Amino acid sequence: MTFEPGPRSAIGEFRQFVDFVQNLWAALAGVSALFPLSNTLTQVVPLAQWPDGGFGYFSPPVITGVTTLASLFVMLWVFGKREKIVEPKAWDALPMQAVRSFVLGVVALLAYLAGYSLITNDFYFSVLGWESDDMRRISGDLVLLSAYVGFFALVTRAFLLLGLREFLRGKVRAV
Repeated sequence: MTFEPGPRSAIGEFRQFVDFVQNLWAALAGVSALFPLSNTLTQVVPLAQWPDGGFGYFSPPVITGVTTLASLFVMLWVFGKREKIVEPKAWDALPMQAVRSFVLGVVALLAYLAGYSLITNDFYFSVLGWESDDMRRISGDLVLLSAYVGFFALVTRAFLLLGLREFLRGKVRAV
């Protein structure tokens, strides 16, 4: 298989990216990349600051912003590596990489939900004996933030890998 790379200008790259985003799997990746923004409206995944939620120092808008930026970064980063993906070994590995990303994303979500539940049920106070304004709570915020960002970034990557494979199928020709 060979890949006919498009023009390397910024406009050429943008055109290829727009063509790619019109693909169904890429649309799903886009939705998962922008899902953190919609989560502030729908509250599918709990996200609140103390005393209503698990975050002590990070506000929901900050968490949503970081998560959205990370997911968009993953989209652009994976799309930027599209020329290496068409190598036969990499091409055949894409579906399994997508499955691994999705499963790791679900594991990150479960870790986030477990940590969030522990914290909202007074884990810091009853188990660790911390006070409500203890600066060590920022470590818990960082763990929750990492799991939350990891979930969205990994699910975005999973959809994106599948979308990129379908997108490139039309651009790859047998030698």
